[in-house]
Amino acid sequence: AAVMPNGVSVPSDFPRINITINNNPDPEYIFMDDKNAGVKGYDVIFDNNGSPIWYRRVTSGNEQRDLKVQHNGVLTVLDHTGGIHFNGFDTHYQPFTNFASVNGYTGDDHELQVLADGTYFLLAMHTETVDMTRFVANGNPAAAVTEEILQEFTREGDLIFQWRAWDHFDIHDQAQFMDLTSSGFDFPHMNAIDLDTDGHILISSRNTSEITKINRDTGEIIWRLGGGHNQFTYVNDPLNGTRNQHAVRCVGTNHYTIFDNGNLHSPSVSRGVEYVLDTNNMTATLVWHYPPTPTTSFYSFYMGNVQRLTNGNTLINWAVGNLPKLTEVRPDGTKAFEMNWVDHWETYRVWRCPWRGVALQPYLILEPYPDNLTLIFNQFGDTNVAYYRIYGGPSPQPTRLLATSGATLKSLSNLTNGFYYFRVTAVNKQGIEGPVSNEETATVNIIKPGQNMIQNGDFAQGPAAWLWTLNGGATAAWAIEGGVSHFYITNGTTTLANIQLKQTAKPIVQGKKYVFEFDAWSAQSRYLEAKVAQDVAPNLNYSGTPSIFVTPVHNHYRYVFTMNAATDLNASVFFNLGSSPYGVYVDNVSLFNPAPGDLNLDGRVDLLDLQLMTTDWLKAQSGLSTDLDGNAKVDFNDFGILGENWSTGQ
Repeated sequence: AAVMPNGVSVPSDFPRINITINNNPDPEYIFMDDKNAGVKGYDVIFDNNGSPIWYRRVTSGNEQRDLKVQHNGVLTVLDHTGGIHFNGFDTHYQPFTNFASVNGYTGDDHELQVLADGTYFLLAMHTETVDMTRFVANGNPAAAVTEEILQEFTREGDLIFQWRAWDHFDIHDQAQFMDLTSSGFDFPHMNAIDLDTDGHILISSRNTSEITKINRDTGEIIWRLGGGHNQFTYVNDPLNGTRNQHAVRCVGTNHYTIFDNGNLHSPSVSRGVEYVLDTNNMTATLVWHYPPTPTTSFYSFYMGNVQRLTNGNTLINWAVGNLPKLTEVRPDGTKAFEMNWVDHWETYRVWRCPWRGVALQPYLILEPYPDNLTLIFNQFGDTNVAYYRIYGGPSPQPTRLLATSGATLKSLSNLTNGFYYFRVTAVNKQGIEGPVSNEETATVNIIKPGQNMIQNGDFAQGPAAWLWTLNGGATAAWAIEGGVSHFYITNGTTTLANIQLKQTAKPIVQGKKYVFEFDAWSAQSRYLEAKVAQDVAPNLNYSGTPSIFVTPVHNHYRYVFTMNAATDLNASVFFNLGSSPYGVYVDNVSLFNPAPGDLNLDGRVDLLDLQLMTTDWLKAQSGLSTDLDGNAKVDFNDFGILGENWSTGQ
């Protein structure tokens, strides 16, 4: 978790962006989503410096996308909760309405257009069983065909216009892009709605590569651009029109921008285009396109959008992972702005929109860490906040004040371990406390310095907390005998990791020092591997411990390491015991973060500590400012005391 340059705090899984060009772009905010971002995705509004001015975390399975400001000033976003629909938010980020299909149709997640007067259009769909043998040879007699429907509503939500694909399109028209003999497909995959300057409707149908203009009063088709029923001659277009496009938008009388996905171009290429239509001579003249020369390096096989900005530039979202999510191009083809997600997430659509939102209460996210609980809270857009109050306790709606914060992030390290409820409020510069945030819960389990992070490290509770696995044909038995872990091995194979004992979920924090120690011995001399490491590929060995040679002599092993990799809250402790037929004993396992200045916490100084102390003392004598902690200079008296402690410990 961190505080961004604009003062907004973000959690550790927040999706960062990489801005590669920022040269006097359009000043409006950037609205986008990190589609397919894993367990938790985000809807975000960014400024041109890459700092969020608002965000919301989205839980897995509830895809929310197409975040934008509508023509009437309402902020909308797709929501899959309880059926596909769009939610509407006011300028305080408060939900106050939703937009959903009616007449028994299921919502479609491709488009919502709300006009300045509140009238709105959306797409719906309906799946039915169709005997496709009536249409094509070898058709499926029980194909699941999903039809798209266009619906128009009054601002009050009354349906006043409906236009069905089955009534106006021929299903054969999408045969080039879809397999009409398959068990299911959609028809014709409408993905965009807009209004022309004369008030009639424009729709984009991906499967037929067609832009259709529809009479808003009668439902009759006015003209068709592209696809099998194209009525226009393309002028100045080397690719002779778009293929499988998205995002048709009217940008002036007879001027239209389109994101040309170009699946069926040969080769497949994507581009942003603008056509001028002459409906008398029936020509479509390409007057703008980007990139200047179509290239296979810019190919977005699905999604994407184009937006003409108020400053005359054009925004292009290339949608797919490796391509930019926002390329802002000037009329002369030079770039004003370009960015992508650092992790190359996909994004359905990206917009620049005018927006001046101010939240009424903080938005709260919690992050438990090994040494603290971090609270991230923002009252987005409110410049009148003086400070925040943090409330927490074991019961819902807590009223106990735990802390205050002038920043939007606070780490609490003095909490008693247990289950908590948390809420946050903002106090303004006039001293007035505002409404409470959303309530969040967390189990606090702060690991104190010196506290053993290993559960049941002495095996007094038998195998509890440990995981034991055999792989690669290895055979062995595991027993706890008198509080000692004993591995009877009959076939160790040739790989150490084929016999493995581990304990998971160890939070290892970057920059902190750790002590990893255990007892081990064997029936006969052999090697084993003991390490603190990443539990997933590439399985980094954080402790840096090598394979160790064990003998029938009971020995204690102790390793001190600093976590140099990024913080891993789910590391594991591994004992890999394969590649030998000789049994192994393991006992007294511990892993802890020592308190500053104390590598032992047990009153002992062992040979490793003495080596470190000697090094520190020698550096001190040569005039270097260092000690056991790297803070204060060690003098000769310190070394004498350390030597006495070491002697006593031995």
